[in-house]
Amino acid sequence: MTLPLHTERLVVREFTAADLDELAAIYADPKVLSWEPAFTREQTQAMLEQSLSRYREDGIAEYAVVLRASEALIGVCGPVYRDIEGERLPELGWDLASAEWGHGYATEAARGVLTHAAGLGLRRLYSLIVPENERSRGVARRLGMTVQRQVVWADRPHDLWTIELV
Repeated sequence: MTLPLHTERLVVREFTAADLDELAAIYADPKVLSWEPAFTREQTQAMLEQSLSRYREDGIAEYAVVLRASEALIGVCGPVYRDIEGERLPELGWDLASAEWGHGYATEAARGVLTHAAGLGLRRLYSLIVPENERSRGVARRLGMTVQRQVVWADRPHDLWTIELV
């Protein structure tokens, strides 16, 4: 499966520079990144530029999650290589606009991304989830992920969830 991915209700595609305003609005909401301060526009722009660079360098990065019906950008989902306790691992993450929570969009987007990642030859994906983030824990469970171990990442304890893609 190649990008863009088309699911029942979503399109998952690479970001473009034109996505900055919608993405900045998502990350300005303090509920979206409840475990850290909301992003400034400049931080969101840096994250977006890093994703664009990662597409070229790693072949994977955060992807835009767009509603098919309205073409509105509602979030982010994708694998990013992260240094986790000395290993470079592909970490699947997702962030959605808080107004879109509870509709199953994160699970739907992530399922598409899992298929895409397997098509790229990745054999396993990981997710870093803080223990108190019950919403993300629920997404991970629905995807069939299990907790491998607890790690310290970004100076905080995280559960390291994993799923085999073979």
